[in-house]
Amino acid sequence: MKPWEIIRIIIFSIIGAAVMFLGQRLIYENQIIPIQKVPLNTWLGTDYTTASLIMFAVCIVVTLIWCILAATSRFNDGGSTGRWMLMWWLLGLLPMASIGFTVFFINRSDEAQLSLMGFFVLDTLLLYWLPTATSSPEAVKYIPPGAFLLRHQLMGD
Repeated sequence: MKPWEIIRIIIFSIIGAAVMFLGQRLIYENQIIPIQKVPLNTWLGTDYTTASLIMFAVCIVVTLIWCILAATSRFNDGGSTGRWMLMWWLLGLLPMASIGFTVFFINRSDEAQLSLMGFFVLDTLLLYWLPTATSSPEAVKYIPPGAFLLRHQLMGD
């Protein structure tokens, strides 16, 4: 992987962490999305923090797995494209499964279910899709959906 690709992954991870642990938390703290059936401070301290940490960790680990697999691959023909696309989507199922787990098993507030799902989908896009679409190694750089548009059209890669 090129150094700039690694730097982009780090930058997106920092932005994702700020969005999750500061921005989204502030939305709940300021009652923009009201949580009233459970004590807010308790919910933020246990449910939200635990769910966010799990989501963050899963997204980062899956992104790193993708990058390591792609960087060490011997992808050199178009025949492997389908397998790599399948691999990207299968890895992407892990954050989606984590959303279900964190929202329905860790979260105790039914008021927060829809907003948490929305936030965690956004976080998955920011922490898994965007880094892989903009920073995948050369051989598989156009495998993630939208990567060609992002890299070729917008970034001039």
